[in-house]
Amino acid sequence: MNTTVGQAGEYLTAGLLIDLGLQVMVSPTDGCDLLAYDASKYWRVEVKTSSQKEKRGSTHYRFGVARGSKVKRYLSNETCDIVAMCALPLRRTIFRHVEQIKVLNVRVSEDEYCDGCELKTWKAATAWIS
Repeated sequence: MNTTVGQAGEYLTAGLLIDLGLQVMVSPTDGCDLLAYDASKYWRVEVKTSSQKEKRGSTHYRFGVARGSKVKRYLSNETCDIVAMCALPLRRTIFRHVEQIKVLNVRVSEDEYCDGCELKTWKAATAWIS
Protein backbone atom coordinates (compact mmCIF):
# COMPACT_ATOMS: atom_id res chain seq x y z
CA MET A 1 0.00 0.00 0.00
CA ASN A 2 1.29 3.45 -0.75
CA THR A 3 1.58 6.13 1.91
CA THR A 4 -1.09 8.31 0.29
CA VAL A 5 -3.74 5.63 0.88
CA GLY A 6 -2.59 5.20 4.48
CA GLN A 7 -2.67 8.93 5.14
CA ALA A 8 -6.14 9.23 3.60
CA GLY A 9 -7.37 6.53 5.99
CA GLU A 10 -5.75 8.23 8.98
CA TYR A 11 -7.33 11.60 8.24
CA LEU A 12 -10.73 10.10 7.41
CA THR A 13 -10.66 8.15 10.67
CA ALA A 14 -9.59 11.26 12.60
CA GLY A 15 -12.57 13.15 11.16
CA LEU A 16 -14.96 10.34 12.08
CA LEU A 17 -13.66 10.33 15.67
CA ILE A 18 -14.10 14.10 15.86
CA ASP A 19 -17.71 13.57 14.71
CA LEU A 20 -18.11 11.21 17.69
CA GLY A 21 -17.14 14.08 20.00
CA LEU A 22 -13.51 13.23 20.63
CA GLN A 23 -10.42 15.38 20.33
CA VAL A 24 -7.90 13.86 17.91
CA MET A 25 -4.24 14.38 17.14
CA VAL A 26 -2.63 12.80 14.09
CA SER A 27 0.53 11.33 15.54
CA PRO A 28 2.20 8.89 13.16
CA THR A 29 4.60 6.99 15.38
CA ASP A 30 5.69 3.38 15.46
CA GLY A 31 2.45 1.55 16.30
CA CYS A 32 0.16 4.52 16.81
CA ASP A 33 -1.27 6.84 14.13
CA LEU A 34 -3.78 8.85 16.16
CA LEU A 35 -4.32 9.95 19.74
CA ALA A 36 -8.02 10.27 20.54
CA TYR A 37 -9.12 11.72 23.84
CA ASP A 38 -11.98 13.16 25.80
CA ALA A 39 -12.03 15.00 29.13
CA SER A 40 -10.98 11.94 31.13
CA LYS A 41 -9.24 9.39 28.92
CA TYR A 42 -7.04 8.89 25.88
CA TRP A 43 -6.64 6.06 23.38
CA ARG A 44 -3.78 5.23 21.00
CA VAL A 45 -5.25 4.32 17.62
CA GLU A 46 -3.47 2.37 14.88
CA VAL A 47 -5.21 2.91 11.52
CA LYS A 48 -5.18 0.24 8.81
CA THR A 49 -6.61 1.23 5.44
CA SER A 50 -7.90 -0.81 2.52
CA SER A 51 -8.44 0.91 -0.81
CA GLN A 52 -10.27 -1.99 -2.46
CA LYS A 53 -12.06 -5.25 -1.79
CA GLU A 54 -10.04 -8.46 -1.68
CA LYS A 55 -10.72 -9.41 -5.28
CA ARG A 56 -13.26 -8.90 -8.01
CA GLY A 57 -16.72 -9.98 -6.84
CA SER A 58 -15.70 -10.17 -3.17
CA THR A 59 -17.74 -8.55 -0.42
CA HIS A 60 -14.78 -8.35 1.99
CA TYR A 61 -11.97 -5.93 2.70
CA ARG A 62 -8.65 -7.34 3.92
CA PHE A 63 -6.45 -5.55 6.42
CA GLY A 64 -2.87 -6.41 7.26
CA VAL A 65 -2.91 -5.72 10.98
CA ALA A 66 0.73 -6.51 11.66
CA ARG A 67 3.74 -4.34 12.38
CA GLY A 68 6.97 -4.47 10.43
CA SER A 69 7.73 -4.51 6.72
CA LYS A 70 9.89 -7.64 6.52
CA VAL A 71 9.22 -9.56 9.71
CA LYS A 72 5.53 -9.31 10.62
CA ARG A 73 4.68 -8.92 14.31
CA TYR A 74 1.32 -8.89 16.00
CA LEU A 75 -0.02 -5.57 17.20
CA SER A 76 -0.09 -5.32 20.98
CA ASN A 77 -1.28 -3.06 23.75
CA GLU A 78 2.32 -1.92 24.23
CA THR A 79 1.95 0.37 21.20
CA CYS A 80 -1.79 0.89 20.66
CA ASP A 81 -5.16 0.42 22.31
CA ILE A 82 -7.53 0.49 19.34
CA VAL A 83 -7.17 -0.74 15.76
CA ALA A 84 -9.18 1.20 13.19
CA MET A 85 -9.97 -0.57 9.91
CA CYS A 86 -10.84 2.02 7.29
CA ALA A 87 -12.56 0.95 4.06
CA LEU A 88 -11.55 3.93 1.98
CA PRO A 89 -14.03 3.48 -0.91
CA LEU A 90 -16.91 3.40 1.59
CA ARG A 91 -15.54 6.31 3.67
CA ARG A 92 -16.23 4.25 6.80
CA THR A 93 -14.14 2.89 9.68
CA ILE A 94 -14.76 0.19 12.25
CA PHE A 95 -12.84 -0.17 15.49
CA ARG A 96 -11.55 -3.16 17.48
CA HIS A 97 -9.63 -3.29 20.73
CA VAL A 98 -6.13 -4.51 19.95
CA GLU A 99 -6.62 -7.57 22.18
CA GLN A 100 -9.54 -8.69 19.98
CA ILE A 101 -7.14 -9.18 17.07
CA LYS A 102 -5.23 -12.45 17.20
CA VAL A 103 -4.22 -12.75 13.51
CA LEU A 104 -1.97 -10.91 11.06
CA ASN A 105 -4.74 -10.33 8.48
CA VAL A 106 -8.36 -9.44 9.17
CA ARG A 107 -11.22 -9.83 6.69
CA VAL A 108 -14.19 -7.50 7.20
CA SER A 109 -17.47 -7.86 5.34
CA GLU A 110 -18.75 -4.83 3.49
CA ASP A 111 -21.99 -5.28 5.47
CA GLU A 112 -20.21 -4.33 8.72
CA TYR A 113 -19.62 -0.82 7.32
CA CYS A 114 -23.17 0.42 7.87
CA ASP A 115 -24.71 3.62 9.21
CA GLY A 116 -23.67 4.05 12.82
CA CYS A 117 -20.86 1.49 12.64
CA GLU A 118 -18.27 3.98 13.89
CA LEU A 119 -20.12 4.78 17.12
CA LYS A 120 -21.16 1.17 17.75
CA THR A 121 -17.70 -0.32 17.22
CA TRP A 122 -15.92 2.54 19.04
CA LYS A 123 -18.07 1.95 22.13
CA ALA A 124 -17.41 -1.80 21.99
CA ALA A 125 -13.66 -1.36 21.49
CA THR A 126 -13.25 1.16 24.29
CA ALA A 127 -15.36 -0.95 26.67
CA TRP A 128 -12.43 -3.42 26.74
CA ILE A 129 -10.27 -0.73 28.32
CA SER A 130 -12.65 0.72 30.90
